[in-house]
Amino acid sequence: MTAALANPAAQACAFVLGCAVIHAARAHAERLTRLLVTAVVVATVLLLLAASLTYAPGADETFDEVSVYAAS
Repeated sequence: MTAALANPAAQACAFVLGCAVIHAARAHAERLTRLLVTAVVVATVLLLLAASLTYAPGADETFDEVSVYAAS
């Protein structure tokens, strides 16, 4: 398998494994739903935190609307 196909193949395998786990745990649908919603909320918070740290001004930069929007 080439390096170009390794990442998509790993993602496909992870997706299929996730589907199998969800299918196997369907008897506990309410707990599984809570777990998946919590995971989505945590992932969203982490993504927004990473984005805010990426676009935050440095220590020597000013923080006003002009400099913030000009940098994006």
